[in-house]
Amino acid sequence: MPALFELSHISVHRGSHSVLQDVSVQVRAGEWVALIGESGAGKTTLLEVAACLLPPALGHVRLRGHDLRPHAEHLVAGHPHIRLVAQEYRLLPHHSLRENVALPLRTLNRPEEESRTALMLENMELTPLAHRLPREVSGGERQRTALAQALVTHPKVLLLDEPFAHLDTLNRQRLKGLLARTVRRLQTACLWVTHDVLDALTLADRIGVLHQGRLLQIGTPQQLLRQPAHPYVRQLLSNGLELVQQLGKVLESR
Repeated sequence: MPALFELSHISVHRGSHSVLQDVSVQVRAGEWVALIGESGAGKTTLLEVAACLLPPALGHVRLRGHDLRPHAEHLVAGHPHIRLVAQEYRLLPHHSLRENVALPLRTLNRPEEESRTALMLENMELTPLAHRLPREVSGGERQRTALAQALVTHPKVLLLDEPFAHLDTLNRQRLKGLLARTVRRLQTACLWVTHDVLDALTLADRIGVLHQGRLLQIGTPQQLLRQPAHPYVRQLLSNGLELVQQLGKVLESR
């Protein structure tokens, strides 16, 4: 299957410092691609380029084969088919969860707006809370609202910055399942960054390892675990693999 979304030979410089160097990533429709690496590896910068918020010094962003770079040079940066959910999800504090989710659908007719909003609230298990304000719900519920707001437009590309970082174990697992089902149903290409190797190993279809602005390797979890292309990849994934193995032993003992 050809890639729906592509970052091709992306380089970003800040002064004399190279933040990203010749990074290429492809994401197919319905696919989860995780980017892992230490702080300062360039993960969030790559998301900003992917969202057409930051023009690269070199390289191209493509959707269905079309170059999107000019969108990053418009007065209002971004692209209508690409949604970025940052760590600090921004909800309107004096609007209900339903109103926040419906916000991107202002141009639709009323029946279509209501139908799509109701379905997305149901998909993200927010229907019973739809009338509440953001301050009246938990952090996990606010996170699900921000994701529902991004997905309600049926974007071609969903970009996530540490989507599970501030959630407890129960809410983390719940959100993983809800997101996985919704992304695959909508056939959205999903690119997300995380510090958590275990999250990447257990959810991603493919994983890319960034280190000091370079993409050292990208492949399925099995490929990276069995054939790491760099000592850093081996070291980074070995920690996550130990956690997976420990989890398996705990489950077997029950």
